[in-house]
Amino acid sequence: MPFNNEEETKKEREKWKLTEEEYRDNFNSIFSELILTGDATPSLNPTFIMVGGQAGCGKSMLVGKELKNLKNGAIIIDQDILRTRHPKSKQIQDTYTEREEFLLLKRYLDRLINDIIARSSDEGFNLILESALRSVSKFVINTKEVKAKGYNTKLSVLAVSPDEANLSMFTRFCAFLESNGDCRRNTRLDNDSVNKIPINIGQMDSMGIFDDISISIRGDKTNNFEPIQKYTQRETPDMSPEVMYRTIVKDERIKPEEFKKRYVELRTVLEKYHQDTQLKRLDEFWQSFSSRTEVSR
Repeated sequence: MPFNNEEETKKEREKWKLTEEEYRDNFNSIFSELILTGDATPSLNPTFIMVGGQAGCGKSMLVGKELKNLKNGAIIIDQDILRTRHPKSKQIQDTYTEREEFLLLKRYLDRLINDIIARSSDEGFNLILESALRSVSKFVINTKEVKAKGYNTKLSVLAVSPDEANLSMFTRFCAFLESNGDCRRNTRLDNDSVNKIPINIGQMDSMGIFDDISISIRGDKTNNFEPIQKYTQRETPDMSPEVMYRTIVKDERIKPEEFKKRYVELRTVLEKYHQDTQLKRLDEFWQSFSSRTEVSR
């Protein structure tokens, strides 16, 4: 059922709300899992890293690179994964649309992230937080809190052109189809959110809450796809990270021949699984790209 207003959302959310005891058990289980996953141990000089980038850009690769550079491992906060850790996540997925699921679990997820950061920083664990950098106000608060506790802070951004990110989202969708026969992932790039990324980088830079800001691009087969750092504010303090991000993204445009090749491959998979809605989105994306680059089929 669609949620038409906040009252309806609140009513539905109450059906799935955990008791305080259920939440504490859930939180403790998740926290123990995060320690093991990130091979985390307390550090005398802990670090907080916000890994940012638009949806579909491949932030997980940058997370992996940052993790390798941390001596004591890290607690890794991936919002997409944490959303599935709600004890009734599967039931919610089976009952509601993707958007409704997001609304139902938003308060649970916000509380979970805040509690993970609070406990991790109290115990001195390194922290890596993934963010699409759409809205950063709550993460600014988190960053200020850990900085007040003596953490080194860093914003590490993966710069990818919107066209490449959009193709990557379709690729991810098709990968899920091929492995599971189904996928609930969104494949529509939010252009408004994409446009906000450099603006939010600039705003956070002006606050002085990060000890360093770095910008990387995606790697390729020659380096096992490990992100390549193109800019770090610590080494070039006179260069604005917002301007550098815009410049790097502009330089990372996808080549028309590569776009066409991937478009054909994606369309084949979507046709195979009769994904009419996604086919329409992909075709619209192709037409938009073609009109901008004067590519003909």
